[in-house]
Amino acid sequence: MVDVEIVKEKLIHLEEYINDLDEYRDLEFEKLAADKILFRYLERTLHLAVEAVLDIGSHIISDERLGNPKFNSEIIEILADNNIIKENADDYIRMAKFRNIIVHDYAEIDPEILLRIIKENISDLKAIFKWYRDYIS
Repeated sequence: MVDVEIVKEKLIHLEEYINDLDEYRDLEFEKLAADKILFRYLERTLHLAVEAVLDIGSHIISDERLGNPKFNSEIIEILADNNIIKENADDYIRMAKFRNIIVHDYAEIDPEILLRIIKENISDLKAIFKWYRDYIS
């Protein structure tokens, strides 16, 4: 059985990160490219959001004894196999892999890519937030 209180607390943080990113959906590339502090803020907030998605997913998997993922991408696969993630699992697997790029600094994140994620993929974070919330309700 999932510890609902722990997941609810993590969902509060995830919702905050999503809302923070959502505030910048209309940001112009030039402004982002010229503002190092803003870029770092958005990069870090995206990292925290993805980390929260994976942390909540891992918590559900552990509590429900759904498996033992060795990689972040396996968290998404297990959640999709158990119909917790309802659609577009491949998008979430890419998100999990993108987390490694951000965290381990494998490559510098291009401001254009960061902005595209903020403009086009916040809906993915909102969807998984809803699926998690629905799952514990």
